[in-house]
This record gives sequence, structure tokens and C-alpha cells, in this order.
Amino acid sequence: MKYSSEGFSDSRRRHRRRALSVLIIAMAAITVISGGVLFARARMPILPVVETSQSLDAVQLWQDGLYLKTEATTTDALSRYPMDDIPLTLRGFSRFYLAMEQVDPELKQEYLVNAVRDLRRVLLLPAPQLEPQVRYVLGKSYFHRGAFFLPAAIRELEFAYNQGIDQLDLLEYLALANRELGYVEEAIMLFQKAIDRDGEEIHRLSLADLLILQGQYESADDLLQRVIAETSDLILQQHGMLSRGKMMRELGDYEGSLEEFDAVLEINASSAEAHFHRGETFLAMERTDRARFEWREALRLNPNHIESFQRLQDY
Repeated sequence: MKYSSEGFSDSRRRHRRRALSVLIIAMAAITVISGGVLFARARMPILPVVETSQSLDAVQLWQDGLYLKTEATTTDALSRYPMDDIPLTLRGFSRFYLAMEQVDPELKQEYLVNAVRDLRRVLLLPAPQLEPQVRYVLGKSYFHRGAFFLPAAIRELEFAYNQGIDQLDLLEYLALANRELGYVEEAIMLFQKAIDRDGEEIHRLSLADLLILQGQYESADDLLQRVIAETSDLILQQHGMLSRGKMMRELGDYEGSLEEFDAVLEINASSAEAHFHRGETFLAMERTDRARFEWREALRLNPNHIESFQRLQDY
């Protein structure tokens, strides 16, 4: 993929050093959100060779993963040349990855707002050098901004994908955004693409959950049984068992459903989710007293388990 350097042609830049810099890939951890397999990787974009008249300081800091220092250095450069696309791009990228490191949700959102602002400014420039990569990170930033921004996330990520950004997490973000907006068929297709690409267990679980929503129980069961049997990750194994237990309950196989939830409790005796779903299965069997016992047990293990609290109010 080739990028033009025309955006660097004005006379005020000719007197500064020119250099060729290669920006490389890094990977951050998967985030798994409770209540379902919801993950979002913080991989860096693949950045090609770019021509920059900037000091190599910011580029080197970016390569070293020093996001705070990259932000400070690019902010200093932008105080002199506010619409220089490489510093704007690097600052936007750095702010996104700084957001992913935050525990405080308010601080995380502050970084994301600033990342979006920087990256949108880059797109105002004529022929920005790294437009596909900018849209890739911009789409991920929109995703983490919340549900209101999911259509914008899909728009930017689809643009990046069509422009040749071949990253596994791009498919993941697109699948998740479509799932959250209720576009189940699109999400199924995207998770299947992710499986065909790298075949990770977490993709199979996510796809299985969507297939259950569509009533494709046999295909879902094949995926769930494979993950349960093969994974060494106890969290994913428990998720697979919970999904399989819920599916069996929908199919009227109450004994099979209870067996799956019991298997979860053998791995994790403190699983409030397993007790809650045991309660749901006993409710389906019209054994309300036993269902209430399970919901109370779930609340004992997790006093914030809202579903169990609500069930005890209703029954």
C-alpha cells in the first residue's frame, strides 16, 4: 500500500530534516466483559513506511510504546504547526492507547474524546498519508465511546477494511458493534470470518451465542462442545458450559441443562451465574421453591446480582 507525501510539500517544511520512518505493530490484552464474551483488542495499526519532515523523536517514542511522552512531544510540535498530519495522527493514536490503559472510566472517556478530535482533524486534511490506519483507530475509539457511537464505529471500520487494513481485531470490533445494534446476521458473518482467519476460541463462543439467538442449535452446540473440550482457559470453559446449559433449557432438556450448570460449579463453586441459571431451569420445571433457593444462593455469592434480586421480587 503506497501513500503520497504531497501533504508535506509547503515551503515552511522544506527547511526541516526529512527522514523515512517505519512504525511497527504491538499488541495489548483482550478485554473480556462479564455477562458474555465481549472483547476488544488494543492492537496497534500496521503503519507503512511514511515520509515525515518531523523530528524522529515522536516516531521513536511511539515505536517504544511511550504513549504519554509521544502525546507530549506531538503536542509541542502541534503548538507550532497545528495541522501537521503525522503529529496529529501519532497523538490521536497515543491517546486511544492511553485510554485503553485507564481504570477510571471518566479519564478513559476524556482520552477517547481527544483521540477522536485529533483523528477527525487528520481527515480534514487533503490526502492524509495514513488515512486507512486513522479510520481504523478512529473506529475503535468510537466503539469505546459507547452505544450512541456504534454506527460511526462501523462506518470507519468498514472504510479501513475496504482500504486493506487486515487486522483480526477489526473484524472483532465490527462483529461486536453489529451485535450490539441487533444486526445478528452481519455479526454472525463477521465472527465466521474471524474464525476462518485465526480460529480463536473466543470467536467460536461468540458465534455460538449468536447462533442460539437464531435458533441454529446444532451448529451452536458443535462450537460449544469443541471449546469446552479443548480450551485451557477456565473462564471460556465456564462461558461455554453456561451457554450450553441455557440452550438445553430452551430445548426443554432440563436435566441436561442442570448438568451443565453443575459442571460450572465444579470448576468455580462461587459462580453466581451458575446458581442463577439453575434457578431459571427449576422455574421452567415449575419448581419455584427450589428456584428461589438458587437465586438466594446467587445473591449470597454476589450481592449485586441484579437478575437474581429481580427474580426474588417477582417470585
